[in-house]
Parts: sequence; C-alpha cells; structure tokens
Amino acid sequence: MVGAGMAGIACANQLQAAGREGIAIFEKSRGVGGRLTTRRMFDTCVDRGTCYISPKGDRFRALFDRLIAANIVETWTDTTHTLTKSGDLLADADIYPRYVAPGGMNQIAKYLAKDLDVRFGQRAISIQADGNLWRLTLEGAPTEILARTVILAIPAPQAVDVLAPLASILPEEFLDDLRAIEYYPSIAVAAGYTDVQLAEWEAAYPQVRSITCTDDPILGWIGLDSSKRHQPAPPVFVLQSTANFAAQYPNPADMESASRAMLERAQERFLPWFPDCQWQQPHLWRYAFPKSPRSDSYRSIDTPAPLFCTGDWCRGRKVEDAYLAGLAVAEAISASEG
Repeated sequence: MVGAGMAGIACANQLQAAGREGIAIFEKSRGVGGRLTTRRMFDTCVDRGTCYISPKGDRFRALFDRLIAANIVETWTDTTHTLTKSGDLLADADIYPRYVAPGGMNQIAKYLAKDLDVRFGQRAISIQADGNLWRLTLEGAPTEILARTVILAIPAPQAVDVLAPLASILPEEFLDDLRAIEYYPSIAVAAGYTDVQLAEWEAAYPQVRSITCTDDPILGWIGLDSSKRHQPAPPVFVLQSTANFAAQYPNPADMESASRAMLERAQERFLPWFPDCQWQQPHLWRYAFPKSPRSDSYRSIDTPAPLFCTGDWCRGRKVEDAYLAGLAVAEAISASEG
C-alpha cells in the first residue's frame, strides 16, 4: 500500500480485519491522514487541511458512531455561515452536526491506523514488473520491496509518476484515465491572535465558527480553529484560499506573499487586525481537490499481478468519498481471493 491518507488506511484496515496478512503502508510524510492533517505549532494544534466532517452515508456514519464512542470526535457546530459578495453574513439553511476532533483531525486517521504497519518517510519512486510480482522502489530503507498486490492510494498525478516504468505494458486507457485527473490547488494559512482580538471577533460574530466566502477572488473559507479545543488554547484562525488565487502561487517559496495577501483580504472582509497576527504559517496544497472526480472507486489491472489506484479523486472530493473508495478496493481484493 502506498499512501496513508483516508483511502489507504480504510483499505488496509478492512483487509486486515478480513484476515489478510503482510499488509504494509508506505507513507512519504511523518504522519497518517493526508488532508486530515494536524500540526503542532505555538503551543497548540491546528487543522490546516480538512476542517470538519459531516457524514452522509450509512457506512461513514457507522464509523463516526465508533469515533464518538471512543471520544475521538464531537460536534463542533450545527450551523455554518456564508459571507456574500455584498458583505452580508448569512446562516446556512442546512442545520446538522459538523464533527471535529478536539485533539486534531489527524486523530481520526490515527484511530483507524493504530493496528496497522505504517512506515513513514518512504516515498514511492517507481514500480516495475518482476515475474508475477511487483517491485516497488522506495526513497528510504528498504529501497525495494516485492509485493503480490500494490495499491496506490495517492493523488492521480503522483500515481502516474510512480507508474512511468510500466508505460510499455499498461493499457494506454488505464494511464490516460489517470492523466485526465486534474486538481485544484489551495493555500491554507494558520494565524495566531490575542485574547483581546478574539473577544472582538466574538462580539462582532457571536457563535460564528465557520464562514464560506462566496465569489471572493482570494478567500474561500475562514474558521475559528481554536474553538475546537477542549483545553484553553491560544486563539487561532485558519484561512483557505480560492483555487484561482492559489494557482498564482505555485511554488512553496511564494507562500509568504500569498499569506500576506490572504490576511489583508480578511482585514477588508472582516476585522482590521487580521494582518496583525502573533504568528502565521501558510501551507500549499498542490492537490487539494480533484476537478472532476471519477464516479467509480478505483482503477485496476491484473498484469502481472493485481494493481489498484484509488484516492480522493474517486467518487467525490470529500473525506467520506476517499474512505468509501478504500473500502471498495479492499472488498474487490477479498472477492477475487474468495
């Protein structure tokens, strides 16, 4: 398994629960979760990826029943808001729980991965056929492994890069399908403030924790991230950009300029002190949201052995879609062996 995001973890968890042995997940970063990422910074934790989750389908709701029982998640708010182009702040009509993990959204992924063999700091570089097996080359030790089945649970452009050595034996349609998946980028900025500034926000926007900015050229969303925490935490806001704005800053070296522009835009749209933060940290999500997700759960071939590609580019754009895509791969593998 390559990729310890929600699709990869869900797949590995399901396979292991079904009794399959020898499952290992190779993850290039230092933690699990993908967009369910949480970073420790300035004496608090901050969610700069997925900010909240609202389960829709029965299978994902069943997972959240487990997460609630385990005290991993709880309701953050049942009402979100929208800031219109004209500056009106409107409560959204749909009232239902928006769940968060007070310990950080990555706690959801950690809960699912607690019994899995996840190997961090190991980026998949390439894959080649080796008889009836796959030879996966990794950046890190070990540098190569042999596997009967490989699952690439990563963004489609990254999967295309890993599969490059197989271009001569893979069906052209298979690679074309992966190449056709494009992504919108996004920039997330976490910024810390004072208790005085927080009090001014709560006076101006009482009980407002999540705001979607419609038709704004720079800001897509803003949330009061510190309101998720149980323990007293320094006030923190997370700002997310629009895709068009993020496309103007394709390099991580440009993040300081992007962050400044986003905070200045928040100053114009909300309160004047947004650029006067105690600290700020931007992050570029190069593969934030697939532009046109596939309607199926995975792509697969059987030459020379089973190979699956899945991820958040399947079924839809949400964490729930990635979870269901991972389960579908596990079920397809179990059915083929059963």
